[in-house]
Amino acid sequence: MELISIIPVRLGSKRVKLKSLRLLNGKPLIEYILDTLKSSTYHNNIYINSDSELYKKIADLNGVKFYHRDKSLATSESLIDDYLYDFMKKNKSNFLAVINPTSPFVTAKHLDDAWNFYKEHQFDTLLSCENIQTHCFYKGSPINFSIKGKHPRSQDLEPIKALNFAITIFNCEKYIKNYEENGYGVYTGKLGFFATEGNANIDIDYEKDFIFAEFISKFLNSGEKYEAKYSDLANDIIEQNIDVSN
Repeated sequence: MELISIIPVRLGSKRVKLKSLRLLNGKPLIEYILDTLKSSTYHNNIYINSDSELYKKIADLNGVKFYHRDKSLATSESLIDDYLYDFMKKNKSNFLAVINPTSPFVTAKHLDDAWNFYKEHQFDTLLSCENIQTHCFYKGSPINFSIKGKHPRSQDLEPIKALNFAITIFNCEKYIKNYEENGYGVYTGKLGFFATEGNANIDIDYEKDFIFAEFISKFLNSGEKYEAKYSDLANDIIEQNIDVSN
């Protein structure tokens, strides 16, 4: 088997209770990514990976497989390195894609483009991210610009790659080897970064994220088209065809 795709989910989410089963615009959150995976080209061998048999019912209803993760690998302190190693050892595959159920606006095209990008560049690990092109500091020090000189324009900055884990892909053989030799696996070998944009970067971790995503989902499903509108003063400039590009 070349590629297995898993949706990791545990019953005891703390920040948002029963997060993956909560309705987002009338539809359980987990079903957004299930529907997306089933409509993709390459992600055909799909598992829900969970500590609860409740998700086996969801897997059965959606025509995907279920892997029962041991409860010791599904606590709030559990690390992704450990439960992915457990899955890889028991489900043989060349590659494993981990698709986050809290990213409901990732599309099938994102999934397929990420897989093609991964294979084309022969990465060992692919990490999805958001490119943030703004002035960033860490512990009081700038990390993508210098404060010794004039303030640089944001469009000239090197973007910061903020991982969103919407899509992660691993070479299973190299992951397992690294885990058994060094005790970790997520950052194995040659790393690649797959940038997502717009709504695909929405990751539901907190209550406020759910509220925001609800409005986005309702707008997307409404069929309404966004139209740019301006103040009367701006309309005068537009009508006179005045160049304001500088």
